Amino acid sequence: MAVTLAEPMVLAAAKDTLYPDEDTTADQYAVTETQFTQSTWGGWTVPDTIRDCLAPYNTIRLIAGEPDLLGVGMPATGVLNGDAATTPVTVIEAKGHNSNPAAADVARGITQAHAHLPEVNLGYVAAPAPSITDTARAQARNLNVGVIAVENTDSARVVEPARVTGAGEFSTTIDAVRLQATTHRLTDGSFPVNHPKNYLGYALALAADGDTETVYADNVINTISDGRRGAILLNLVDDQPNGDSLTHLGAEVVRFARNQHGSVTAALAEFDTWTGSRTRFTELAPRWAQLARSIAIQYEPTRLIITALERLHQNGVRDATLADVALEATRINQPLAVEVFFTQHRRDDVLTADGDINEFVLTDPTIYKSGIHFQFKYQLYHLGILTTGGTDDKSNVLSNTWQLEQAVGGTSELY
Repeated sequence: MAVTLAEPMVLAAAKDTLYPDEDTTADQYAVTETQFTQSTWGGWTVPDTIRDCLAPYNTIRLIAGEPDLLGVGMPATGVLNGDAATTPVTVIEAKGHNSNPAAADVARGITQAHAHLPEVNLGYVAAPAPSITDTARAQARNLNVGVIAVENTDSARVVEPARVTGAGEFSTTIDAVRLQATTHRLTDGSFPVNHPKNYLGYALALAADGDTETVYADNVINTISDGRRGAILLNLVDDQPNGDSLTHLGAEVVRFARNQHGSVTAALAEFDTWTGSRTRFTELAPRWAQLARSIAIQYEPTRLIITALERLHQNGVRDATLADVALEATRINQPLAVEVFFTQHRRDDVLTADGDINEFVLTDPTIYKSGIHFQFKYQLYHLGILTTGGTDDKSNVLSNTWQLEQAVGGTSELY
């Protein structure tokens, strides 16, 4: 009998049902467990369209096991008790069958989804419609689990809404995915600007009199959206539906500017004189660079990279390569490292079906996000953290040195 609703097909339909506009919705992000990187499923060849729909992939390890999909952001379909969370964390457990849709083990999927609720806010089981009985729906309702009935790859609907529940401490896996979602996936291409003044300047422009975009373009850089995104990533600016506002950290940047220059306007005038300068920020404006460094160190990817380099230094690796740093970072926090270092469309090459890192692929420069080895590395250089800046030349990516300006040496647990 021809394959009808195998598990990858069910999961893809469920993902499209809950997150149909993920690519264009700022606060949604979903990753699929690495077992779905397999090209076959029970002897059935998984179509590329299904694999593309399920991408990106990451290792998902929760206390109760490995859910098929982990998402952040409110689903498109209605949920119960929706006011309890603005950006809920969701798991989906998919159940399918290669030949008989009615034989999918829905009850087991409900039990698995329910087991994850202490760590997430929403749990769903997705299964072929013929397998979803009244008994299964009643079980799901009693356990606060949503049910998605899948008719075919293009048709699925929520037949039992999920209820938002409270979650305890989020795991490192969930924190990594939440990072991508709450920063609007700005690290996908990766860090948008390569000089610290550009995100500091956006906080100042927001506080200045006049139109923020005009002030920013006149005094900092013309690529306004890049500076704004950098400021959001580093928690200087809060992006709200009614407009941008300064966070507490952003307000400190404004206070520092007034203390150093007398006014925000005078500070922006000084920023204007730095436009186009190739001088390292630690030399150009040491006090501003120190402020920017204290901000950057609060960004999780910064801490991950520093810790990886510290460990490499302790192991005798002084001039590390990008491949060295990426591999060490995966040993510290694999879910976060995967989100930070590797492009979404190459995750199935980097990760094995068992969730391990395919180390042989790390010597391929095309698997890395350009922002990690170009813009973000330059940020860390300007802040005095790394000895050299980055490169946007893929042929030089693996030979470009990564080294801490000052290694602590005796401390192994910084992250």
